[in-house]
Amino acid sequence: MYHERRPAHSSASAQPWSFGVEPLVEATFVPQRYEPNYAYPLLVLFHQRGGDEDQMMRSMPGMSWRNYVGVSLRGPDELHKRGRVVGHSWGPDFARADRLVTPSRAVPDVEAVRRRLNDEACDPVDMLEDHIFTSIRRTMRALHVHSEKIFLVGSGEGAAVAYRLALTYPEKFAGVVAINGWLPGGFRPLARLNDCRDLKILIVHGEWNGRAPVEQARRDVSVLRAGGLQVAFQAYPCGHRHTSPMLADVDTWLMNQCTNQPCR
Repeated sequence: MYHERRPAHSSASAQPWSFGVEPLVEATFVPQRYEPNYAYPLLVLFHQRGGDEDQMMRSMPGMSWRNYVGVSLRGPDELHKRGRVVGHSWGPDFARADRLVTPSRAVPDVEAVRRRLNDEACDPVDMLEDHIFTSIRRTMRALHVHSEKIFLVGSGEGAAVAYRLALTYPEKFAGVVAINGWLPGGFRPLARLNDCRDLKILIVHGEWNGRAPVEQARRDVSVLRAGGLQVAFQAYPCGHRHTSPMLADVDTWLMNQCTNQPCR
């Protein structure tokens, strides 16, 4: 296994990132004994608030050294403390409800089209989606990835990103893993209900998580299941950190999804 960090401009150190100009900083996980003739499942990884691309990369061996290709992305917003960068986030659209000063409001479809036709500044979420898809395409060009086995794996705030992307484009992804996360606010998770029926979702959460209470995760499970989505849920005797049993169960669930799908 090795992983490569790809910063903006592909330079040796990370550069400031801005929507519409620079790509997301990313790190790539290549499995041990990589076999170029085998189409690997791809895990697209989104870190929690205050983390970076290395945070989720460190969790990859806990799932598997061999089973997946991974691309871990860095959130575009810098978090500062005492004048220095202490981490990154995915922006207010994905924050916990108690962190929002005012509720996030989705831009109506008509307004989004009008802005595009008038060449106005695009919505930050749209730009974030574009950059994520660019990273996925770049990874697929570099490594042998199964196009029907792409999973979004997010932790905390990163789970909100994974939810939004998968529920907006369910035809592009095989499933979602939400670790200690939540559904994003200002977003209708069941807007494409019929298209999401085949999307598989795993929610794993720490019972003692003080940052994101498990009660919210259980409410999210109820919302998604009420819409007829296939949701597996498991709580663990831990806080907000990723534990070995949690990651091992994620690996088992992912492999079950992969083996239940027809291979090319």
